[in-house]
Amino acid sequence: MIDPQELSHRAEIVDALLSYTRGIDRLDKESVISAFHPGATLNNYGPEPMSIEDFVEYALPSLEKRYAATQHRVSNIRVEISHDRALVESYVLAYHIESGEGPTRLHTFNGRYIDTFTLLDGHWKINERSLRNDWSKVENIDEEMAGASVWVMSDRNDDDPIYQF
Repeated sequence: MIDPQELSHRAEIVDALLSYTRGIDRLDKESVISAFHPGATLNNYGPEPMSIEDFVEYALPSLEKRYAATQHRVSNIRVEISHDRALVESYVLAYHIESGEGPTRLHTFNGRYIDTFTLLDGHWKINERSLRNDWSKVENIDEEMAGASVWVMSDRNDDDPIYQF
């Protein structure tokens, strides 16, 4: 049986993962950064490892410019805690909608985040992340679902209803 303190640690770890996904999709720098310890390293996001601070300065403007919407989902989260460190494997399914000249295109990425979390100053956050690609594809969106023209579009800023709570 898992003790209540370990359940609390696991909940904080999952919350950090979800803070990242919300932040990356809403283009919310603070939400992304809050999932990581300062100076945390991201591997396999480019030719060289980068700090979380450099990542948000590069990734968020790039996502805003290139994609009309993104949606990152994490699942199959496996947390292995050992003292003040945790190995966390999460499956990630990310959708990116590219619109502009030409057809609207859906970029789909399916892979894994392999994160090392550390307990520092009383908080579990990511200290190092590696990204792994299992598969990806790009396809044209030729037709949208019925009702798409009347649904309210999500905002990618603090006008989104989640920030009004």
